Amino acid sequence: MSFIELKQVGKVVKKRALLHDINACIEQNSITTLEGINGSGKTLILKAILGLIKVTGSITVNGKLVKPEEPYPVKAGILIENPSLIEEFTAYQNLLLLAKLDSNIQIEEINYLLDYFDLSRFPKQKVKKFSLGMKQKLGIAQALLGKYPLIVLDEPTNALDQESIAKLVKLIHKYQHDGLTFLIATHDSNFVEQVATKELSVQEGTINYEK
Repeated sequence: MSFIELKQVGKVVKKRALLHDINACIEQNSITTLEGINGSGKTLILKAILGLIKVTGSITVNGKLVKPEEPYPVKAGILIENPSLIEEFTAYQNLLLLAKLDSNIQIEEINYLLDYFDLSRFPKQKVKKFSLGMKQKLGIAQALLGKYPLIVLDEPTNALDQESIAKLVKLIHKYQHDGLTFLIATHDSNFVEQVATKELSVQEGTINYEK
Protein backbone atom coordinates (compact mmCIF):
# COMPACT_ATOMS: atom_id res chain seq x y z
CA MET A 1 0.00 0.00 0.00
CA SER A 2 1.28 3.48 -0.91
CA PHE A 3 2.03 5.91 1.91
CA ILE A 4 0.34 8.72 -0.06
CA GLU A 5 -2.16 8.14 -2.87
CA LEU A 6 -3.94 10.69 -5.03
CA LYS A 7 -6.87 9.66 -7.21
CA GLN A 8 -8.44 12.02 -9.76
CA VAL A 9 -7.60 15.05 -7.63
CA GLY A 10 -8.82 18.40 -8.91
CA LYS A 11 -9.33 21.98 -7.76
CA VAL A 12 -11.59 24.47 -9.51
CA VAL A 13 -11.78 28.15 -8.54
CA LYS A 14 -14.18 30.48 -10.35
CA LYS A 15 -14.65 27.92 -13.14
CA ARG A 16 -10.89 27.70 -13.66
CA ALA A 17 -9.25 24.30 -13.14
CA LEU A 18 -6.14 24.97 -11.06
CA LEU A 19 -5.56 21.23 -10.58
CA HIS A 20 -7.02 18.40 -12.66
CA ASP A 21 -6.79 14.63 -13.16
CA ILE A 22 -3.95 14.13 -10.66
CA ASN A 23 -3.10 10.51 -9.93
CA ALA A 24 0.02 9.48 -8.04
CA CYS A 25 1.36 6.96 -5.55
CA ILE A 26 4.15 7.93 -3.14
CA GLU A 27 5.92 5.20 -1.25
CA GLN A 28 6.99 5.38 2.37
CA ASN A 29 10.65 6.22 2.96
CA SER A 30 10.97 7.76 -0.50
CA ILE A 31 12.23 11.18 -1.57
CA THR A 32 9.63 12.26 -4.08
CA THR A 33 10.06 15.51 -5.98
CA LEU A 34 7.44 17.59 -7.75
CA GLU A 35 9.32 19.48 -10.44
CA GLY A 36 7.90 22.26 -12.54
CA ILE A 37 8.03 25.95 -13.34
CA ASN A 38 6.52 28.59 -11.07
CA GLY A 39 2.74 28.54 -11.41
CA SER A 40 2.58 24.93 -12.57
CA GLY A 41 0.62 23.82 -9.50
CA LYS A 42 3.34 22.28 -7.31
CA THR A 43 2.47 24.22 -4.15
CA LEU A 44 -1.26 23.62 -4.61
CA ILE A 45 -0.61 19.88 -4.82
CA LEU A 46 1.38 20.02 -1.57
CA LYS A 47 -1.45 21.95 0.10
CA ALA A 48 -3.96 19.40 -1.16
CA ILE A 49 -1.91 16.50 0.19
CA LEU A 50 -1.65 18.26 3.56
CA GLY A 51 -5.40 18.89 3.71
CA LEU A 52 -4.94 22.66 3.62
CA ILE A 53 -7.37 23.10 0.71
CA LYS A 54 -10.50 21.28 -0.37
CA VAL A 55 -10.26 19.30 -3.59
CA THR A 56 -12.29 16.84 -5.61
CA GLY A 57 -11.17 13.24 -5.91
CA SER A 58 -9.45 11.55 -2.98
CA ILE A 59 -6.14 11.71 -1.13
CA THR A 60 -5.09 9.08 1.38
CA VAL A 61 -2.11 9.25 3.71
CA ASN A 62 -1.05 6.15 5.61
CA GLY A 63 -4.30 4.48 4.58
CA LYS A 64 -6.56 7.28 5.89
CA LEU A 65 -8.56 9.74 3.83
CA VAL A 66 -7.32 13.33 4.09
CA LYS A 67 -10.09 15.75 5.08
CA PRO A 68 -9.36 19.43 5.85
CA GLU A 69 -11.79 19.42 8.79
CA GLU A 70 -10.24 16.37 10.46
CA PRO A 71 -6.86 15.70 12.17
CA TYR A 72 -4.09 14.86 9.73
CA PRO A 73 -3.33 11.11 9.52
CA VAL A 74 0.38 11.47 10.43
CA LYS A 75 2.70 14.01 12.03
CA ALA A 76 4.37 16.13 9.37
CA GLY A 77 7.15 18.69 9.23
CA ILE A 78 6.21 21.43 6.78
CA LEU A 79 7.80 24.31 4.89
CA ILE A 80 5.26 25.79 2.47
CA GLU A 81 6.05 28.92 0.48
CA ASN A 82 7.85 31.19 2.99
CA PRO A 83 9.18 30.15 6.42
CA SER A 84 6.80 30.97 9.28
CA LEU A 85 9.13 32.74 11.67
CA ILE A 86 8.70 35.09 14.60
CA GLU A 87 10.91 38.00 13.59
CA GLU A 88 11.51 39.26 17.14
CA PHE A 89 12.79 35.84 18.28
CA THR A 90 16.22 34.34 17.83
CA ALA A 91 16.66 31.17 15.78
CA TYR A 92 16.87 29.13 18.98
CA GLN A 93 13.69 30.70 20.37
CA ASN A 94 11.81 29.93 17.16
CA LEU A 95 12.75 26.24 17.34
CA LEU A 96 12.17 26.08 21.09
CA LEU A 97 8.63 27.37 20.58
CA LEU A 98 7.90 24.41 18.29
CA ALA A 99 9.61 22.00 20.67
CA LYS A 100 7.24 23.05 23.45
CA LEU A 101 4.38 21.64 21.37
CA ASP A 102 5.97 18.18 21.31
CA SER A 103 7.46 16.68 24.46
CA ASN A 104 9.46 14.18 22.38
CA ILE A 105 11.68 16.93 20.94
CA GLN A 106 14.91 17.30 22.87
CA ILE A 107 17.07 20.42 23.21
CA GLU A 108 19.93 18.43 21.68
CA GLU A 109 18.00 18.19 18.42
CA ILE A 110 17.52 21.96 18.31
CA ASN A 111 21.22 22.52 18.90
CA TYR A 112 22.14 19.93 16.25
CA LEU A 113 20.05 21.62 13.55
CA LEU A 114 21.28 25.10 14.46
CA ASP A 115 24.88 23.89 14.33
CA TYR A 116 24.33 21.99 11.08
CA PHE A 117 22.90 25.01 9.29
CA ASP A 118 25.52 27.39 10.78
CA LEU A 119 22.86 29.34 12.65
CA SER A 120 24.36 28.81 16.10
CA ARG A 121 26.94 31.48 15.23
CA PHE A 122 24.25 34.09 15.84
CA PRO A 123 22.82 33.12 19.25
CA LYS A 124 21.44 36.56 20.16
CA GLN A 125 20.54 37.90 16.73
CA LYS A 126 16.84 38.35 16.05
CA VAL A 127 15.45 36.68 12.96
CA LYS A 128 14.40 40.05 11.49
CA LYS A 129 18.11 40.75 10.90
CA PHE A 130 18.74 37.41 9.16
CA SER A 131 19.53 37.20 5.46
CA LEU A 132 17.02 35.42 3.19
CA GLY A 133 19.30 32.36 3.13
CA MET A 134 19.49 32.23 6.92
CA LYS A 135 15.71 32.49 7.19
CA GLN A 136 15.34 29.70 4.65
CA LYS A 137 17.69 27.43 6.60
CA LEU A 138 15.76 28.13 9.80
CA GLY A 139 12.49 27.29 8.01
CA ILE A 140 13.98 23.98 6.87
CA ALA A 141 15.18 23.31 10.43
CA GLN A 142 11.61 23.91 11.65
CA ALA A 143 10.31 21.32 9.21
CA LEU A 144 12.93 18.75 10.22
CA LEU A 145 12.54 19.31 13.96
CA GLY A 146 10.96 16.24 15.51
CA LYS A 147 11.91 13.96 12.60
CA TYR A 148 8.27 13.36 11.76
CA PRO A 149 7.26 10.55 9.36
CA LEU A 150 6.44 13.00 6.55
CA ILE A 151 8.55 16.03 5.62
CA VAL A 152 7.09 18.45 3.06
CA LEU A 153 9.40 21.10 1.61
CA ASP A 154 8.36 23.76 -0.89
CA GLU A 155 11.29 25.15 -2.92
CA PRO A 156 13.82 24.46 -0.13
CA THR A 157 16.83 25.62 -2.17
CA ASN A 158 15.49 29.17 -2.56
CA ALA A 159 18.12 31.72 -1.41
CA LEU A 160 20.62 28.97 -0.49
CA ASP A 161 24.22 29.00 -1.72
CA GLN A 162 25.79 25.89 -3.21
CA GLU A 163 27.46 24.85 0.05
CA SER A 164 24.17 25.07 1.93
CA ILE A 165 22.38 23.09 -0.79
CA ALA A 166 25.05 20.37 -0.59
CA LYS A 167 24.56 20.17 3.19
CA LEU A 168 20.79 20.00 2.76
CA VAL A 169 21.13 17.13 0.27
CA LYS A 170 23.31 15.24 2.74
CA LEU A 171 20.86 15.79 5.60
CA ILE A 172 17.84 14.72 3.54
CA HIS A 173 19.58 11.45 2.66
CA LYS A 174 20.50 10.95 6.33
CA TYR A 175 16.93 11.46 7.48
CA GLN A 176 15.58 9.23 4.73
CA HIS A 177 17.96 6.52 5.95
CA ASP A 178 16.35 6.98 9.37
CA GLY A 179 12.94 6.18 7.86
CA LEU A 180 11.45 9.56 6.96
CA THR A 181 9.45 10.22 3.79
CA PHE A 182 10.14 13.42 1.85
CA LEU A 183 7.86 15.27 -0.53
CA ILE A 184 9.65 18.19 -2.17
CA ALA A 185 8.40 20.78 -4.67
CA THR A 186 11.18 22.44 -6.64
CA HIS A 187 12.14 23.94 -9.98
CA ASP A 188 15.83 23.14 -9.31
CA SER A 189 16.63 20.23 -11.64
CA ASN A 190 20.17 19.83 -10.26
CA PHE A 191 18.75 19.43 -6.76
CA VAL A 192 16.25 16.86 -8.06
CA GLU A 193 19.06 14.80 -9.56
CA GLN A 194 20.86 14.73 -6.21
CA VAL A 195 17.96 13.77 -3.94
CA ALA A 196 15.02 12.20 -5.78
CA THR A 197 14.17 8.52 -5.55
CA LYS A 198 11.00 9.33 -7.51
CA GLU A 199 10.38 12.28 -9.82
CA LEU A 200 6.99 13.73 -10.68
CA SER A 201 6.76 16.39 -13.39
CA VAL A 202 4.05 19.00 -12.85
CA GLN A 203 2.70 21.02 -15.78
CA GLU A 204 -0.43 23.15 -16.00
CA GLY A 205 -2.04 21.78 -12.87
CA THR A 206 -1.47 18.08 -13.34
CA ILE A 207 1.26 15.47 -13.06
CA ASN A 208 2.56 15.07 -16.59
CA TYR A 209 4.84 12.07 -16.03
CA GLU A 210 6.81 10.24 -13.37
CA LYS A 211 10.09 8.37 -13.26
